[in-house]
Amino acid sequence: MKVGEAITSAGGTRANEDRVGHRGTLAWVIDGATDLYDDTALPADSDVQWLVDHLAERLTQAGAHNYQGAAAALLTSLADDVARKQTALSFPISRVPPACSIAVCVDQGIGYDLARIGDATAVVHGVRPVVLSTGYFDRREAAAVATNEDEADRVIAAMHQRRLHTMTSGDVESIFSGHPNRQLRPHTAAGEWTHVDCILLCTDGFARLVTDYKIYRSWAQVIPDARDRGLHYLEKLIRDAESEPGGSGGRFKRADDIAALLLTAN
Repeated sequence: MKVGEAITSAGGTRANEDRVGHRGTLAWVIDGATDLYDDTALPADSDVQWLVDHLAERLTQAGAHNYQGAAAALLTSLADDVARKQTALSFPISRVPPACSIAVCVDQGIGYDLARIGDATAVVHGVRPVVLSTGYFDRREAAAVATNEDEADRVIAAMHQRRLHTMTSGDVESIFSGHPNRQLRPHTAAGEWTHVDCILLCTDGFARLVTDYKIYRSWAQVIPDARDRGLHYLEKLIRDAESEPGGSGGRFKRADDIAALLLTAN
């Protein structure tokens, strides 16, 4: 597995809560979910910053040790690790824990194994094209925006409810966390490198190319430009779209953090 290019950038003035990384047999993108509290309970600038940095560290360690197991099993193990660490740091039981979306690729030698949790996207471009993505979270956010609640406490309460649902309900989609009652729903794909031209991993901020801004009609159109023009070129298209009037695409955030990387076989 070879990393062709990797990018990440903040969508505004706040700290970037997305992460992109690769080491040894692993490559990943992480999209931190916006914190629901003004204070912090974990040793970082925010709870979600602690989570994404902790995950990046653990993934780096696993990749350096040439992890070659299943991607879904790795994510389950990481969630267990996060839960143990939060307990050791006396994270309050009454507090909604930090959460994120994540996509990871495991290089298993002749083949690859992919898993995503949340609204991260994985695209395999090759003989058998595969797209691991979901509109589940976009639909929930659009419905929340449409309610147009104007009281801050009601908005926060609704966000808490939605966050807990995606952590613990066992619905068709989930979000990654160390919640004691977490139910992860990884979506997976696997294949051989000989059948692959490239693999794109990205967070939902990058996926706006297709999902919100319709700059491209499909991921099949994105991949050639990602490969030939580069991820920074695509990032500029996104930021230009966000700068237009009404550029939020009906989301809470006018601009979102971005993380993406492109993988090819060795």
